[in-house]
Amino acid sequence: MKANKFVISGLDDSKKIPNIEQTILAHGGINAVRVDMEADTVTVDYDEGRYTEGDIKNFVTQTGLNVTKVK
Repeated sequence: MKANKFVISGLDDSKKIPNIEQTILAHGGINAVRVDMEADTVTVDYDEGRYTEGDIKNFVTQTGLNVTKVK
């Protein structure tokens, strides 16, 4: 199990958060997603045997968010 925190931009409406979380969680091997609108971050817990950090970044960007940095 691994967790990555991505600094994001493009989240302007808190009503989008549940959809963002569900879209990322729809990929098997994703265990948890936490979107923090105040901190502009998305944290994803995932199976590092199935995915790379780059894969997770792609999942986040597919939701319409821009990843500006990985913490």
